[in-house]
Amino acid sequence: MKIGAVGTSFIMDTILENMQAEEGMECTAIYSRKEETGRKLADRFGIRQVYTSLKELCADPTLDWIYIASPNSLHYEQAKTALLAGKHVLCEKPFTTTSAQIKELVEIARSKKLFLFEAILPLFHPHYQKIREYLPQIGNLKLILGTFCQYSSRYEALMAGNVPNVFNPEFAGGALMDLNLYNIYFTVGLFGKPESLQYYPTLFENGVDTNGILILKYPGFLAQCTGAKDAFCENSMQLLGDEGYIRVSPTASNCQEVKIVRRGKEELSFSTDTNPWAYEMRGLAELVKNQDYEECYRRLDTAIQVVEVLEEARKSAKMSF
Repeated sequence: MKIGAVGTSFIMDTILENMQAEEGMECTAIYSRKEETGRKLADRFGIRQVYTSLKELCADPTLDWIYIASPNSLHYEQAKTALLAGKHVLCEKPFTTTSAQIKELVEIARSKKLFLFEAILPLFHPHYQKIREYLPQIGNLKLILGTFCQYSSRYEALMAGNVPNVFNPEFAGGALMDLNLYNIYFTVGLFGKPESLQYYPTLFENGVDTNGILILKYPGFLAQCTGAKDAFCENSMQLLGDEGYIRVSPTASNCQEVKIVRRGKEELSFSTDTNPWAYEMRGLAELVKNQDYEECYRRLDTAIQVVEVLEEARKSAKMSF
């Protein structure tokens, strides 16, 4: 996998570190609107080429993959440009802002027989599969309680009158799209789309949500998904049944610790110190090695459902994008 990366935000350092650690993955080019910014990142990781034109990056014949880690609202156009240029695409979450956009990208990928993945951590984590395996043992599911609250380092800038991208509606920022998305992905990945939903956000004056609670209604149980960028707490995902419960920590994005408690049975726990990014990169590399397009497209069905939930949640709260 010869990869060209789009974006120079702080998350790209983590992405590149884990790419370098995975055999068969190599990032050899960076796209940045500013040469200087791109060159600084490239020099830190020994990357040969810096582009200031996305089309030139996508036209590079030495690249077969494009990794997109730009502001949320740019994902659709950049992914489309890469796919139309014949490149496989790995895109940071959230995939797109509307269901129409992601469905178009999936159609292009299928028609060109290209891989298209969303970089979402829990779905590649082995503990996520353990959770699926043990779900029947907690009886009839009654509630899901998902909390992902992380005080943003950019929140004070917002309060001071600046508008960082992560708090800008024009870039599809906010708590729902950044943090609560993980709670949603975790839930939809296990149970599919809910039958109904309602989002209750706290909106800043520019219309972006700094925190919010999303209620998903499924047949027989409710899921509460809480996300905040203006507060912090001890986070977890909890699945509550009438015969026991499953507790996942520290967050839905990192299933590092899983505890399974069942009435009258021995408590089980699973733990790992492995970076969740490593599981993601390893899982992707394996799918690509096996040329498993069907599994790729199956995962895209879940991605479409998540984007639909995000879109419906914003509409339910009359949010501006």
